[in-house]
Amino acid sequence: MRLPVRHAAPSEDAPRRECAYLDALLDAAVGLPLRPAVGMFGTHASRGRYGNALQWHLGLEAHDAVAALDWEAAIELKLVSVWRTSRGTIACDKLKVCDVSVDPRDKLSNVAFVLVDRITRVIVGSRRIRLAGALRASLAERWDADPHFDDAPLFVESRGEGDKSAPAYYLAASWLASMLGVEAELPGVYAFDSSRWTSLRAEGGGRDPLVSVLDAGAMSERHRCPRCPGTLRVDPLKFETTGICAASHTRGMGERCDHRGHIAVDGRGLGRLAACSMEELLAGIEDRVPACEVWRLADRVAEPGDHLHVAG
Repeated sequence: MRLPVRHAAPSEDAPRRECAYLDALLDAAVGLPLRPAVGMFGTHASRGRYGNALQWHLGLEAHDAVAALDWEAAIELKLVSVWRTSRGTIACDKLKVCDVSVDPRDKLSNVAFVLVDRITRVIVGSRRIRLAGALRASLAERWDADPHFDDAPLFVESRGEGDKSAPAYYLAASWLASMLGVEAELPGVYAFDSSRWTSLRAEGGGRDPLVSVLDAGAMSERHRCPRCPGTLRVDPLKFETTGICAASHTRGMGERCDHRGHIAVDGRGLGRLAACSMEELLAGIEDRVPACEVWRLADRVAEPGDHLHVAG
């Protein structure tokens, strides 16, 4: 159920908050696979698991239960899953801003939105947004829009079961995508078919399908599985055309691959790398990084002596 907002609209521009160290981390994060760190902070079904992995990679506590802004109490971090539509545009889901007891104007004052591909769970970019100027004015103008009939950019949604309810503020997907200015040519973003993804999850007992990075240019029906001696079979024409395809895996090669759905992506569509090697990227996407070898982005990015903080 969607409900109207409970706080007043922003009437003044938020002060600018900057940090050179965060900028360096976000630049280095492009090409970072989040999947290896997810298992360290919860089950495969836990909500917010990729956001927790992002926080950890940036040198923060993975589990954050406080209302203060994530980075030095000045900048909020938000992970946004993105995917390519059948029209070639890039889309995203609605995004939780904060619990309804927290003022969304504060949470949206200075935000670093980190964009992550929906399939590979690789960071493909980031956007810094400040609630000021035309952005603040456009949001304030539609602040009290009806959440059901007026395409409200911000709304309260009450989610829960029975007597338990957890109302929270959400940004509408269409407004978020427009605000982020995500370009259609953003590299590393693959097409996403929600119905096919759901069926592949069902094959794996509710777990996401295993992703394999293959070469669609080979135009072959059979490919070697990157995790075991088994074979992956794909529709070569569909794979070449779309760069992504469901895959069938030979049975009897081990419980891990036998009891999961499979999907293949064309490695030629991957984006740029910053802080990791191609082998580290592939191993991270394909879920073949041992727990003892999971590396942390913050360990690879030198912290500057001066964070060059900007306030005001």
